[in-house]
Amino acid sequence: MEDSDVEIVHEPGAVRRIFELMLERRKIVRIVQHGHRSDAWVVKVSPSRLILAKRDKALNFTTEPVEFQFRCALGRNIVGNSRIIRLNDDYLELALPPEVTIIQRRHAYRVVPTADSVAIFQTASKWILSGRIENLSSKGVLVRLPQATPVLVPSDIQGLCLRLNHAVPASDFTPPGTIEHFLVTLKAATITRKADKKGTTKFATYGIHFTPTSSEDRQLAQIILRFERAARLKGLTA
Repeated sequence: MEDSDVEIVHEPGAVRRIFELMLERRKIVRIVQHGHRSDAWVVKVSPSRLILAKRDKALNFTTEPVEFQFRCALGRNIVGNSRIIRLNDDYLELALPPEVTIIQRRHAYRVVPTADSVAIFQTASKWILSGRIENLSSKGVLVRLPQATPVLVPSDIQGLCLRLNHAVPASDFTPPGTIEHFLVTLKAATITRKADKKGTTKFATYGIHFTPTSSEDRQLAQIILRFERAARLKGLTA
């Protein structure tokens, strides 16, 4: 991920304002601890602390650090860390994070799913095709197909299905080799370019562009955020 794709917010007032907007608009904050994800609502913001109402009352937390992953009220992806000061069955009291990272809209960079992720689509010529996904962003996907496949560029696609597989980082609750599976269906897309290294390889890559609906965009953002987080935990770049 390039430096221009993220913004780190250190100023306490700016950090606090992000959570104040989440409180005002009743937006959900996702918190992660030991590989478990849980949704919560901000119910109070002070200059140094946050109080969150747990959606899942039965989910147990410890006083160890937690991570935030959420889409803020302005539509930006936010990640950060904090520590739990006090907890009970209904609420979590946390320290206001010393900083948060704003991850810019995903058109600026791409993430790489596992090798068995595929895109299935129908071209304007009525060919039903399936190709390996090389990388993914919120606005498009790069797909690998045999050179002999009859694909026109540009070409409209009547429906695009992305079958994405995600290797989850190992933790106390996720053993090595754990895979998450996602299915994303987009109503329309366009093949915009082809890269074939002048015909010297058996496969070519095709750039597919799409404009997701609001619900599709939210789904893609959540998936890409997981891919990006897994890459960071592994010490890789997404």
